[in-house]
Amino acid sequence: MRGERIGQLASATGVSARAIRHDDGLGLLTPTRGDNPCRAFQVEDVGRVKLIQMFLGTGFRLDEIRERVPCFRYGQTTLGASVEEVRVLYACKIADVDAQIAGQAVSGQVSPTD
Repeated sequence: MRGERIGQLASATGVSARAIRHDDGLGLLTPTRGDNPCRAFQVEDVGRVKLIQMFLGTGFRLDEIRERVPCFRYGQTTLGASVEEVRVLYACKIADVDAQIAGQAVSGQVSPTD
């Protein structure tokens, strides 16, 4: 995928073009634009979109993802945190999600094996 349009990225990732436009608007993606207003995505954008979806699926909010996306590109976040600090933030988020799951299991909303 080299300089592909949004529909091709949507097909390659299984994510809607609308969601990709939204992610682009938030600065989560950085397509290039030539002489026309169309976005041109690169092969690494496939992985980036899938990574964003994985984070959303594990409970991260878009604002949390946006703060940390530069870590994947440059080794630091927009907050100036080191990669190790980001790792700790992720570990805390995982612990938070685990606690939410445990709380749902206790309340009977889900079984511990779900």
